[in-house]
Amino acid sequence: MKNIFHYRFENTLIKAFNILSMFFIISTFYTFFTSSLFACTIVYHKNPDGTIVVGKNSDLDSPQGLLWFIPPSGGKHGMVLLEQLGVDMPYEGINTSGLYVAITAVPFSWNIPNILRPTRISLQIVREILESSNDVHSAIELFRKRSIVFGTLFGNPMVHYFLADKFGNTAVVEFVNNQLHVIEGENVLTNHYLSADYIKPDNPTSLSRYKKAKALIENSKGIELTPMDILSILESVKQTSTVWNTAFAVRNVSNKAIVEFYIKNANDDVRVFNVKTELEKGMHLYNLETFEEVDKDSIALADNMRRFLVKISNSYGPLSSSSMATFSLLVNNAGYPRIGVECIVLNQLTEDNSQTNLYPGINFDYHLLEQFNLAIGIFLNPTKPLIKLPIFSITFDIGIEPDNWIPYRPLLFLRSMLKFTENNPELSFYLMFGSGLRF
Repeated sequence: MKNIFHYRFENTLIKAFNILSMFFIISTFYTFFTSSLFACTIVYHKNPDGTIVVGKNSDLDSPQGLLWFIPPSGGKHGMVLLEQLGVDMPYEGINTSGLYVAITAVPFSWNIPNILRPTRISLQIVREILESSNDVHSAIELFRKRSIVFGTLFGNPMVHYFLADKFGNTAVVEFVNNQLHVIEGENVLTNHYLSADYIKPDNPTSLSRYKKAKALIENSKGIELTPMDILSILESVKQTSTVWNTAFAVRNVSNKAIVEFYIKNANDDVRVFNVKTELEKGMHLYNLETFEEVDKDSIALADNMRRFLVKISNSYGPLSSSSMATFSLLVNNAGYPRIGVECIVLNQLTEDNSQTNLYPGINFDYHLLEQFNLAIGIFLNPTKPLIKLPIFSITFDIGIEPDNWIPYRPLLFLRSMLKFTENNPELSFYLMFGSGLRF
């Protein structure tokens, strides 16, 4: 009886861990953002010759930040990124296809993440769009396929998104009370919702900046504006917290984007970059405060820190008379499959007692189509005398594991286990539920 009690107690702890970790970890990521995203302004204009010019005032706590030039690789677009929180969390950027993406802060609104979709923190989606989308329409489709986590639990800023492409398409994407809203054709964005005017802006200058910038852009219709003109318009609506201003000029030449990039820092120094020329130099970055080049090696290391995935799961339902719990540690390799070690705790209950066996082994797992997971494992039952041949078991898993960029991943999968015994092979099935943590 003691063994049965111990097993049931341990199994209850595993279930409690899975449920509590799902709630706690997702709730924690609601607090991710600080109040550093203030009164940003974005303006856009299309010249008579089809060239688009778009720019942004970044109003932040600190002028410190990094400007990244990341060339194309592995089928992903080359990019220009501006960030303060890491290369995976940009505030603004443009890719080699001529797609521009930027964020500004908006007031509180409840948005509950859907953990069964691939989940992204609100700034992570900016980089993913720039890596994989060609235009505004494909970017909007990517938004629809993602669950976005905002920093709303403790009232920290949320964001909405401005999109523009080399064809002259623009859109604002907003998440309001768990609904995605797309407003096409916009040319100005500040810090209030365009799809929900009943939600008052937190920033008292948002509406006045919007109206002033809107009037200046509307009065420029039919007129050719340069990136320096965009910087002048942004100068007229800048705040005391403005730390840098950007302007991009994008020309569509034979369906290829030619991009020039202007940036002015807090000291009013202006630098001009030809994006194609910069990307040909390879990946490099600049300090946004001084425009000095930064050694990329020490910075890039932080982008590769989450190499491991811990999975804890246990079985549910009447698929087998035995119960299973699993503990695994996988290495997140740049290529697939992921490889790791796993320990299975297999418990067979009878009327009188409980027999528990430990099966250590290795696991190969493959993430498929951003949503699904396939895995195969080979396990050894070490309880037999060493003079006999070891007894192996083979497992095969198929299930759901969203490709989340936050550390937490929910796990739901069907496991089949073929156990080779001294007599005949035994095949059993388990419905498994669990939690995964990347670190």
